[in-house]
Amino acid sequence: DAFAVDAGFDEHNIPYDVLWLDIEHTNGKRYMTWDSRLFPEPVQMQEDIASRGRKMVTIVDPHVKRDTSYYVYKEASEKKYFVRTKDNTEFDGWCWPGSSSYLDVTSPEVRAWWAQQFTPQRYQGSTKHLYIWNDMNEPSVFNGPEITMKKDNLHFGDVEHRSGTTTEGLL
Repeated sequence: DAFAVDAGFDEHNIPYDVLWLDIEHTNGKRYMTWDSRLFPEPVQMQEDIASRGRKMVTIVDPHVKRDTSYYVYKEASEKKYFVRTKDNTEFDGWCWPGSSSYLDVTSPEVRAWWAQQFTPQRYQGSTKHLYIWNDMNEPSVFNGPEITMKKDNLHFGDVEHRSGTTTEGLL
């Protein structure tokens, strides 16, 4: 419980600046969501943490859970914003959420769309006091070669993954 962790630091006079939340804070490992059982009032929680000059940070990774009921996946899939296989189908790899697709952040259009997902209007339950931890800059694919995606996967402009590997974190 974030309130208990925060209060525990104060109770024991342990200074801290930032409370980090990993993927378990989400609803079913869907980034930019909140597990309503664990975090029933995320806005109140962020406001409370911020009232003492502290920050809250949530995680996001370059993969998106493949779930048509998840607005981020559904919209990105419909817009064809994911990395493709050499056969021009949406790449499906395995990562923390399970079956995942990977945003093609080499595309300026995808980057602009992705940036909009972090606004309070899109990221429900977020506030101006919430910060993002962009983890795993290189796409991790647990069932892929060398724990990354296949080198012949296609990015924006039909550039193969082998040509741009490790550039995702720079964008």
